[in-house]
Amino acid sequence: MLVLDEPLNGLDPLARSEMIALFRASAAEGSYVVISSHILHEVDVISDQVILLSNGYVVAEGQIQSVRSEIQEHPTQILIRCDRPRELAAKLFESETTIEASIHNDGRGLLLKTRDADRFYLAMNQLALNGIQVESIAPADDDVLSVYEYLIGNEEVVR
Repeated sequence: MLVLDEPLNGLDPLARSEMIALFRASAAEGSYVVISSHILHEVDVISDQVILLSNGYVVAEGQIQSVRSEIQEHPTQILIRCDRPRELAAKLFESETTIEASIHNDGRGLLLKTRDADRFYLAMNQLALNGIQVESIAPADDDVLSVYEYLIGNEEVVR
């Protein structure tokens, strides 16, 4: 078992990459690698399981996607990259799985919110897109930072 506190602190990008590969190799060989870090985007890269603490108390634990799916008061956000986001938004509202949608800043994406991601993905598969070119569909808030902010608030988060 390895227990590490802020193990990437002060490392250059190459050394960080090498350390992450070392952590993954150790875990693949059967070792437990426990890492404490307040740099949450690094936690996403390093781990497949998390324990989120606030003021010394465990507020969530497990795979981050599982923890995210338990947070019902914040609708799931999904980013869809496509060539005609306004037309796609109209179609998605017809399917009744979308509760809010906004055009991404670059005009080639659609950020939407849904209360039932599984139902949304099924509806998306059944939609006749009529020539709308969809480049990608990806969750926008199933990372450690988003989940932490939903559960605890953002006053303690270091970006």
